[in-house]
Amino acid sequence: MQTSLNELIIIEQFLLSNPGEAEKILMQARVILQPELDESIYWQEKSYELVNVYGREKLRKEIQQIHQQLFSYKRHRNFRNWIMRIFTK
Repeated sequence: MQTSLNELIIIEQFLLSNPGEAEKILMQARVILQPELDESIYWQEKSYELVNVYGREKLRKEIQQIHQQLFSYKRHRNFRNWIMRIFTK
């Protein structure tokens, strides 16, 4: 199944906006008229979920790297001590 660019635009506008009742009813009507649209919507939602998970994992790794640098490198000793004092009070 190949999704047209117009369908992708419609799906993205629907999924990325906060659709009101009218937009939801319109999309339901489109799905009734084009049943394959339902599958396209499903896969687009799954794609967004995967992109979100990937982004969170990448951010988590970056934060861990920064944490490792701040709390292990000698040149950041003053900062590390300052932070430790904040949390020991």
